[in-house]
Amino acid sequence: MSFTTLLFNSSKILNSRICGEDDPHLTYTTCTIPNRTSRQTTSLQGSPARSKAIIDWTRHTFEIHGRKRDIEQLHSKRGTFSSSRYWSWFAADEYRVKWAAEMENTWTVYSYDGSVLATFTPKIRRMFHDNVMPVLKLSPSVVDEDEGEFIMLILLYSETKRREKRPLFVFRRRR
Repeated sequence: MSFTTLLFNSSKILNSRICGEDDPHLTYTTCTIPNRTSRQTTSLQGSPARSKAIIDWTRHTFEIHGRKRDIEQLHSKRGTFSSSRYWSWFAADEYRVKWAAEMENTWTVYSYDGSVLATFTPKIRRMFHDNVMPVLKLSPSVVDEDEGEFIMLILLYSETKRREKRPLFVFRRRR
């Protein structure tokens, strides 16, 4: 089976509509409530009338189906030079999340056995071609709604934090 492709309608991933490429009934929306100086919460709402998953940026929590967990308890880093992060919500499942900037500019979520569960490619800006909007691909092995929402929250959180850490301008020295 092929991956389920979800397309964002905006480069602003925290305020966007997400639609299934092959299934018009598979839709999500992300909505962020701003605070005075930053953002307060981001909600991920599925339709029709699915439950809501929330990132609370001020309290540093994820909430899925009314269950809240501190982000610090959910993820860890192993090794000094590792770019992978490990996330776990459920008792036995642990996900490895890795950013690959070399060629793909893609986040990849791996299961505990190493298989790919999801990929997320943020907006790609092109000089001579059309820009590509963000794309999320979920493996058919992700069948549980809680697991899918957790993976989506991980990717939204990881990409937002990556954007915050990158420099606004990159100056290159001419030789």
